[in-house]
Amino acid sequence: MKIGNAVAQLFAIFSFLTLGSLLIIVSVHLLAFEDAILKVQEIYQDPWRSAQVGIVGLVFIILGLAFSKILVKSGRPNEAVIFQSEAGPMVVSARTIENAALKSIKHLTLVKKANAKVDITGRDVEIKMRLILWAGGHVPALLSELQQEVQVRVKRLLGTENQLKVTCDVRGIDEVGTPSLDGVATQK
Repeated sequence: MKIGNAVAQLFAIFSFLTLGSLLIIVSVHLLAFEDAILKVQEIYQDPWRSAQVGIVGLVFIILGLAFSKILVKSGRPNEAVIFQSEAGPMVVSARTIENAALKSIKHLTLVKKANAKVDITGRDVEIKMRLILWAGGHVPALLSELQQEVQVRVKRLLGTENQLKVTCDVRGIDEVGTPSLDGVATQK
């Protein structure tokens, strides 16, 4: 039944596109009615001309389907990770993964601002952290701790069978209002 439904939908789409194009051509008088009838008669009377028009039509259909497939694939990113747990199939959205990553680094005082973006490809999850840091700390150690915190929290959420990669992109280091070790901001 699904194949019949798909064929019916394709037929309806092509019918509407063809009729719409024909009506536009007629409405703007690009082709006179008598000329259209003569052209159609030529196509029907000459088998070689019929074959040429059929081949061109088939090429247009194949190109249309190819472009439609490309558009559908590029416009619909993976928005969730689906995996099997002890309780059954689990679906975890990209938004949930982003929130977990951001919550895992809230306690880090040297992070001024953080944004997370999640890219999901099958079972592979990549979290891109965009950060603005406060000055006054050892950046490599901070980034290592941050990656570790995010990985631990998200691995608890997704389980161990999914591949997880955390990338840190430091967009800036702010020196004004640097927090001190006791948590009170100092002005320079």
